[in-house]
Amino acid sequence: MALGYMRRHRRWLYIFLWLVIAAFIVLYVPALDPKAPEGSPGEVMVTVGGREITVGEFQRDYHRQRQFYERLYQGRMDEAMLRRMGLENQVLQGLITTRIVELEAQRLGIGVSDEAVARAIASAPEWQDNGQFVGTAEIRRRLDFAGMSEQDYEAEMRRRLQRETLEGLVTDGVLVSDAEAERDYRGRNEQVKLEYAFVEAERFREEVEVNDSSVAARFEEKREAYRIPERRVVRYVLLDRAVLRPLVSVTDRDIELYYQDHRDEFLEEEEACARHILVKVSAEGSGEGHPEADARRIAQTLLERVRAGADFAELARASSEDAGSSANGGDLGCFPAGRMVPEFDRAVFDLAPGEVSDLVRTSFGYHIIRLDSRREETILPLADVKERIRTIVTERKMTERGDEISQALADALAKGQTLEDAAAGQGLTVQTSEPFPKGEPKAPLASPTLAARVFEMKAGEVEKEGFALPQGAAFVELAEVQPARLPTLEEAKDRVRADLVRETAFERAHDIARQIRERAGKAGLERASAAFAVVRKETPALTGRGQPLGDLGLSVALDQVAFSLPEGELSEPLRAPGGGAPVELSEGLRGGWAVLRVLERQPYDRDAFQSEKPRIVATLQQQKQAEAFQAYIAAAQDRYVVKRRNEAYRRALGEDRY
Repeated sequence: MALGYMRRHRRWLYIFLWLVIAAFIVLYVPALDPKAPEGSPGEVMVTVGGREITVGEFQRDYHRQRQFYERLYQGRMDEAMLRRMGLENQVLQGLITTRIVELEAQRLGIGVSDEAVARAIASAPEWQDNGQFVGTAEIRRRLDFAGMSEQDYEAEMRRRLQRETLEGLVTDGVLVSDAEAERDYRGRNEQVKLEYAFVEAERFREEVEVNDSSVAARFEEKREAYRIPERRVVRYVLLDRAVLRPLVSVTDRDIELYYQDHRDEFLEEEEACARHILVKVSAEGSGEGHPEADARRIAQTLLERVRAGADFAELARASSEDAGSSANGGDLGCFPAGRMVPEFDRAVFDLAPGEVSDLVRTSFGYHIIRLDSRREETILPLADVKERIRTIVTERKMTERGDEISQALADALAKGQTLEDAAAGQGLTVQTSEPFPKGEPKAPLASPTLAARVFEMKAGEVEKEGFALPQGAAFVELAEVQPARLPTLEEAKDRVRADLVRETAFERAHDIARQIRERAGKAGLERASAAFAVVRKETPALTGRGQPLGDLGLSVALDQVAFSLPEGELSEPLRAPGGGAPVELSEGLRGGWAVLRVLERQPYDRDAFQSEKPRIVATLQQQKQAEAFQAYIAAAQDRYVVKRRNEAYRRALGEDRY
């Protein structure tokens, strides 16, 4: 079939695939009519500092990225997964970033000359064949094949160079010191093996008794520490699955239409099931395999035996040098085109079932291939994918219905309706949240953006645009502001009691750890630990920096001591989070105190570091430059007004999904 042919000859098509992708990358901004009619590709959906992002541009980029993920997950990526990963927002933010780059380049006077564009095109890898420039006539031919004009390609290249120039200006001063490179190398190569005694605080919970007078005294002493922060209460309308699911229905006709319009989603690729016999060719500096001539001679002899009627599977078991398949008679299982190296791939898909190839030379050596069977490219029948489609269409209809209701609510609120009236118009009810402090919204309003906005609002204010939530969206009104205040003893007593129990338990754990250390100097860590009913343990193996140390967990203090402690010397008691959690994440009585001793140390190799330092410096510099440029773009975004037209955005999503 045509698709199978294209996959088998994909190396020749790579350049054209690159061109198609290049035509739609976020740096390409087509010149479209800003007054284009609703629903057309030229309709403006977002403006960034006055620069437009169109529906067609968004849809093209969304479609490209969606195809990438669908190929990556080999057909297991559905609409619900795409929504959970926020692909729509990723695409839109990428386009917004592109506009910000353009605006910043304009503000800083960054231009790209025609000569610079010509040089970049002439030196671009995609226009080189065997190190030689292919020439303008060939470029025109390939661009025409990809459906891209010369002007559009030159504009895309100009924008790419403009961005590279801006990045260079922003990151020119970003450097990596020798100390940073060494720290990175040590962190990845130094390792230690420890023995340790870990005294957990939890074991003392039941032993700790805290009376009311102690609670009252602690409260009076540190009352400010128990101050109740400002809290806010919101009234809200929630659009989630529970609300939207009863509003949609999916018929068999809906399922059939989706199946007909998206048959490529249910495509099962052509697949080959094959065996092989491998005779390896020794690479330079490797002791594995045979010299070229010997390998070919051995492989030719094996091929002649196969041609003479020898059992292929038995011969593979006895003679193949592929350890992964020889025990199974050379069986490689079934695989689609493109899975194997190109030479092997072309050979196996040119065979008929039962046919044996000639010798096939790859980077591994010489192969003899037998095609056992082949499954042709096929479309899964509707009956097999009906429930899968039902889920997809249900999600889409809920999204469409949710977008319609969201827009209706936004329109009603923009006209001055109250939240209750707007909700009633859509058959929805208004709910009231529990009071929550800044940065700590509770489900179902667990959105950092919503929480931040609520603490900017005034009592009685209604936010006229909805907030995206993991499970849908919400429209909110600030109902009440509860100022910060000092609590009464009755309100704080449980927190005070818990603090006293925790502190006392950790003090006792620290005291036991100190005594274990004192005894271990003479009796050894195992006997000293046993005296206090603590089990002496070891890390399972050599452990690197930044990794949990057995069941002690991970903390900066533990890491520093473990990698600086002289071998055989006992550490002072150290606070450890336990359970693999960092100290800053530990809660309640989680964690305790530990005493360590280094049993074995694998230091880093200074000579090896020196040889790898240029590569490490280059890698770290790229990372730091990328971080610096991201921070610059985030700061630059504050300089420009971003306006989104919700109706156009909804149409953009609807047109791409249906």
